[in-house]
Amino acid sequence: MPSRKYPYPLKKNISIALLVASLLLMAFAVSRYQRDHMGTLLYEAYFDATPANGYATQRSLAARNEDTDASILRQGKLYHQQKDYDLALMSLRAYLESNPEPDNDQVFLLAATAAMASGNYVEAEEYLQQISKNDAKFGAAASWHMALLCLRKEDLRAAVWELRLLEQAGLDRLYPVKDILAKLQ
Repeated sequence: MPSRKYPYPLKKNISIALLVASLLLMAFAVSRYQRDHMGTLLYEAYFDATPANGYATQRSLAARNEDTDASILRQGKLYHQQKDYDLALMSLRAYLESNPEPDNDQVFLLAATAAMASGNYVEAEEYLQQISKNDAKFGAAASWHMALLCLRKEDLRAAVWELRLLEQAGLDRLYPVKDILAKLQ
């Protein structure tokens, strides 16, 4: 009996089928990962440690060169500006240790963003909780960063709540609130 020749050998067909099956499996795995880790992916996409208000420094008439606390705070801000968040966090911790109730909430915000950038998320949340949501200068930034921390923890309900607060206050023009809310729905 003569053998029939097929246009494609059987081995080639099996190889193509295995390749297609593995590509489909990988696509499924990637989409599943993205769905299961949406908050973390959004956190990584939107987190930026640089304050939206910049690094305004308050000068005090009483501060002199030998004023250690003011020097530590300046150093912390400088490290933060240079994106050396580990050293910034160390300096800001030292400042807050001797000044647990600073003049304004910028110190807490800088410490929180430095902690977030350094991977100290629990510490960052503690600093953010010390900022009043009603603080005209730093309340919105605290809500924004708290929403990002909630996303990172995959606590999407709490993140949406924080984002809705920003939206209701009309502060969604400062942060990409609507983009994230659209992706979460």
